[in-house]
Amino acid sequence: MLATSELVAVFPAFDYKITQKEGKLYIFDGISKKYRLLTPEEWVRQHCLNYLTKHLNYPTSTIQIERSHKIDQLNRRTDIQVFDSTGQVFMLIECKAPHVEITSITFQQASQYQKKNQAKYIVLTNGQENHIYQIDSNIQETTQLANFPSYYENN
Repeated sequence: MLATSELVAVFPAFDYKITQKEGKLYIFDGISKKYRLLTPEEWVRQHCLNYLTKHLNYPTSTIQIERSHKIDQLNRRTDIQVFDSTGQVFMLIECKAPHVEITSITFQQASQYQKKNQAKYIVLTNGQENHIYQIDSNIQETTQLANFPSYYENN
């Protein structure tokens, strides 16, 4: 599966907890306080969550994982949602496995979630690269950013 955290270049390494059940590896998710099947996408998500909470000091209480949405008659789940201090969606994060290229199709997927949530930021990550966008819904403008936004400067 994944041998080292070196596969995830844009997020710092961290002390993760792994367990094995019935021959499969699981990684501990500190947000939901449970072990999740260790897939390449989950590896990226856990590194992203660690970066948000431990390095950028995003409050864990504002983060939700795999929130279900009904979009165009289909049930969809966002990988990570961060809420602002008023309970509105601050950021949508779509995580892909490291071998999955971030393309316009990935952006379209996240845009479907955006229609429902109206987040200020959309992030697409595969652990190798981050694509971070600031969305201004009032003037329908999207600006690409170099870094994750500060939670506290925006709330």
